[in-house]
Amino acid sequence: MLDRFVNGDPTNDDANGTSWEHDLTGTQLRHGGDIKGLQDTLDYLVGMGIKGIYLAGSPLINMPWGADAFSPLDLTLLDPHFGEIKAWRECIDEMHARGMYVILDNTMATLGDLLGFEGYLNVSTPLAFGEHNALWKTSRRYHDFDFNNTELPNCDYPRFWDDYGERVVGNGTQNFIGCRDSDFNQYGDIAAFDIYPEWQRQLSKFASVQDRLREWKPSVRAKIQHLSCIQLAMLDADGFRMDKGQQITVDAQGEFADHIRECASSLGKNNFFIPGEIVSGNAFGAVYLGRGKEPSMAVNDTEKAVRLTSNNSDSSLFIRDEGKQAFDAACFHYSTYRALTRFLGMDGDLGATGETPVDFVEAWNDFIKTTDLINANTGVFDPRHMYGAQNQDVFRWPTIENGTYKQNLANFITTLLLPGIPMLEWGEEQAFYVLDNTANNYVFGRQSMSSATGTYDKGCNDEWNSLDHRDPSHPIRNIIKSMFEMRSRYPVLNDGFYVKILSKQTYPVYLPGSMGTATETGLWSVLRSRWPGVQDFSDQGQGNQSVWLLYSNEGINKTYDFDCSDNTSALIAPFDRGTTVKNLLYPYDEITLFDASPQILGGPKS
Repeated sequence: MLDRFVNGDPTNDDANGTSWEHDLTGTQLRHGGDIKGLQDTLDYLVGMGIKGIYLAGSPLINMPWGADAFSPLDLTLLDPHFGEIKAWRECIDEMHARGMYVILDNTMATLGDLLGFEGYLNVSTPLAFGEHNALWKTSRRYHDFDFNNTELPNCDYPRFWDDYGERVVGNGTQNFIGCRDSDFNQYGDIAAFDIYPEWQRQLSKFASVQDRLREWKPSVRAKIQHLSCIQLAMLDADGFRMDKGQQITVDAQGEFADHIRECASSLGKNNFFIPGEIVSGNAFGAVYLGRGKEPSMAVNDTEKAVRLTSNNSDSSLFIRDEGKQAFDAACFHYSTYRALTRFLGMDGDLGATGETPVDFVEAWNDFIKTTDLINANTGVFDPRHMYGAQNQDVFRWPTIENGTYKQNLANFITTLLLPGIPMLEWGEEQAFYVLDNTANNYVFGRQSMSSATGTYDKGCNDEWNSLDHRDPSHPIRNIIKSMFEMRSRYPVLNDGFYVKILSKQTYPVYLPGSMGTATETGLWSVLRSRWPGVQDFSDQGQGNQSVWLLYSNEGINKTYDFDCSDNTSALIAPFDRGTTVKNLLYPYDEITLFDASPQILGGPKS
């Protein structure tokens, strides 16, 4: 989140000249971070192995106090608080020169808060199938989009799906016949956190503060596509992360993505990346990934699934046609995050409808079977989910007891075990622990990276929080750096998508607020390797060398006893008897496998 990163140019802190922009002593207005601050920090980022930057929040103009930058007012103007176009181009050029990628946020269907509904200017607006009359709240206008209260007798409504990944027939949608001849959806608004049908989220003003464009109307989508293409040409980005991704109607997103890939290709970008914010369970997320899948379209043979290509796959396996891939991946994989919260001992109702298993290996195999992970540009299986231990919308692990240890284990899972892209929230490598927001339904930490004197609830008596945090010697940074370095040396950790449980010694723990849901606790032995017959890394780094992953979530020092003559109680390794294995993490100890160790049945051993 650029504003909360590093203030590299204080002259733009109060770009609008108001009293509601920059506040060095607070946490709710702008900190002052900008693109110059990012450029000044590239040495620090590259030094820990960072290969790309996802900038959360739109680079386009927001309200003066809009520090999070998710409510753009004009899709052609950069927000001067972040820097002028020259500064953006200089930073992105330097990132590219260092071999880094940059992904920008695209809010697609949501803008700022300029529209209101008649009779509901100070209260929430209920759902109306015939839509409400809209009006401007002030003299401020969108220059490229307008509302229209004229009623049309018939409208071509989009297709909808539910949380189970099934096509919605009825459930209220049968009441949609006509609509307003508007660039905006005028059906009412909806709370940010509550339970609603997914189609209602897609048609409603978000959280009463973000106007929703009618992106399913071709003329509106054409303008969004054109302006997004201009932004690509202007800033030379390598990807768009689609904000509130599942609140975009999926067919419109497929059309948008198709257009943007063509635009990117015309600019010399032939593998443009379009991940989306997928907050639901896997079943509804699968509708958006690639060409989309309903549960009946799953490929239950993983060997077959990883060999599918754009050319050899049957169209009956997908919802949409080739070229209409909506999202390439999830940007911050929430199913995995929810699994991490359970795995790391959090208590509560932590799942979602249509969710995958908490066990990460089982979940990975479910991803292979139930989602389209074929790269829309290359046409081959290419898993690129972005996995993280935390992001700007959730709490920071070091806030809780033993949270830094839990964060380290979470990073082990997201960096070394799951095939895809590991991602970090800024300050994660410095063990940030303070929280900016502690509402019952929205807890997050967005502490600034550069120095600030703002008072934080838990950290107000800790002077460390006011310092500049670009500390290359921090021990957590060095642990993360070492794991990133492993990915560069061992191709299987970077690109291998064969993951197999060898053995586990676990038991259930029932926490008081989890309503009978067990937390599986214990020790796991897992193999990470290339997929035999599909992948070959013999010309890279350590070649096809497999890696043995051992991890435990018990949170205590424990001596384990194994019966190595019995597969059900042994600690099974993926290597032959007598092999000496070396720990890739400190203290780099070596162990020789007992002669009595049973061998794993099947799977690569090299």
